Amino acid sequence: MYYRYSVLTQTGNEIKGFERGAYPEIAKRLKEKNYYILSLEADFFKSIKFVLEKKSVKAQSLSLFFEDLANMLKTGIAMNEAISALRESSIDKVLSKALSGIEYDLANGFSLAKAFEKTKVFPWLVLNTLKVGEKSGSLEQVFVDLAQYYSREAEFLSSLRNAVIYPAVVFSMLIGIMFYVSFKVIPHLEALLPINGNSYFATRLLLFLSHFLKDYWFVYLLFPVVGIFIYSRFRKSPAGRIASYYYKIPLFGPVAKDAAFSAFFSNLAVLSRNGINIADALSLIEETTSYQFLAKKIGRLKDYIASGLSFWQALQKDPFFPSFIYYSVRKGEEMGSLDEYLQNLSKYYFEKVSRRTRVILSFIQPALLVFCALILLFVVSAFIMPVYSNLSNIAGGNVKF
Repeated sequence: MYYRYSVLTQTGNEIKGFERGAYPEIAKRLKEKNYYILSLEADFFKSIKFVLEKKSVKAQSLSLFFEDLANMLKTGIAMNEAISALRESSIDKVLSKALSGIEYDLANGFSLAKAFEKTKVFPWLVLNTLKVGEKSGSLEQVFVDLAQYYSREAEFLSSLRNAVIYPAVVFSMLIGIMFYVSFKVIPHLEALLPINGNSYFATRLLLFLSHFLKDYWFVYLLFPVVGIFIYSRFRKSPAGRIASYYYKIPLFGPVAKDAAFSAFFSNLAVLSRNGINIADALSLIEETTSYQFLAKKIGRLKDYIASGLSFWQALQKDPFFPSFIYYSVRKGEEMGSLDEYLQNLSKYYFEKVSRRTRVILSFIQPALLVFCALILLFVVSAFIMPVYSNLSNIAGGNVKF
């Protein structure tokens, strides 16, 4: 939530501005600066605008940006000139606006990492690796690593999007057909049929569902809200037993777990390759991961390392990580090329997720078609059977179902 404030400084000057956060936190920050608060009110318009605005750069844009930036630096062009050239050629509005701010901050003496941080649109991985790259003088390698990382992430998101589009379209069509049939078709057919207690079960069930949908249609709007609430509680749940069930859901659970492994080891590889030790890298990932269950696992790995264990021994302590992982990490530590083995682990799990996604999609598509066919058969039979029965009785037949 954004709040609009008006305060008095110690010298008696009035300052007006905006702050984002909770009311008590903003009031505390202002008082810590020795300001006297004249007013502090919620700004709903600015808050809604902030929610609707796109606040991050797409993975595909990041991949292209860092690849172009690395190539420009290799030609000997200065950093501020490269940023200016990329700003002019960028078609991503969020990135273009951010680069404009970076260009201004660099001209005013800010470091590259600080200039990126001030935009508030770049992921934590970019900010931390830039800090290390500036200190070590290896910015070109940092940009190459970031380009490769976000290229792989963009590829994964694209494959996931393609896998979800077909089921989402079919499901949306089913919902639309269900509402149309309940509101337009069934009421007309119901008026033509003598429905009573002896009617076919399918007919009575369909009419009940139709009436329920017409009378309580607003209940269906709660389903997405409830789903989002349950998902958010799963993400924030500190209880390992509850959150671990997320990875045990048939078909989807293993895919989610492998995707988490791929992202985890890719982040570790990038941070490790650019001079950040494993303990510090784990701390950074722990602070930024959105799942408390994973954050707890990462924190435990960090504690094991702090107690004197190597990284592969820490992984071996936790059954959440398969034996294949700590065998590979052990070899990487022994060979002195841990970052390469971490990157290989990330690629392995990325390819595994891609394969499993294709397999799941191959099951979902025919399953949806069968489901649609069953619904159509149910609707048709619910009215065709009583119509045929009535026609048979009128004709003096004895056909019964």
